[in-house]
Amino acid sequence: MSRVLTIKKTEFGFFTSNFRRGKTKSISPNCSVFSMRECSRTKRTYAKNFRGSFDFNFKSTIFVLASLVLMLGIFYLYQVNDLATKGYEIKEMEKQIANLSQINKNNRIKEVELKSMYNIEKTAEGLNLVSSKGITYLNLNGPVAMK
Repeated sequence: MSRVLTIKKTEFGFFTSNFRRGKTKSISPNCSVFSMRECSRTKRTYAKNFRGSFDFNFKSTIFVLASLVLMLGIFYLYQVNDLATKGYEIKEMEKQIANLSQINKNNRIKEVELKSMYNIEKTAEGLNLVSSKGITYLNLNGPVAMK
């Protein structure tokens, strides 16, 4: 009994072999067509859909989603912690600004008090300075040259 082997390439890239007995076997493109046995590389093959992307099983999808949620949670905690720290630093700076503005206001008041005429006269008496009593002004008729 002789067998006639015809090889056809399907539209999905797989080879099929037709035997005279009517049986049809699918042979992977990585296997030899003329060996009449199936390929031994069937441990872990992923079924391709018609667009060429791989199908994911349920466990790997859950793992990817859980990893994504975990990474987003860590990022969220980092952002919240950073925001709280910045808020605390802003409050401290606002307190420092208020304190410095109060010191500035007090220094301006002190400056005005020290420049007052009453304070100048009091300081002049403490230094034994004599105030001038007879002031005479010089009036000149005509132009005067100044240096």
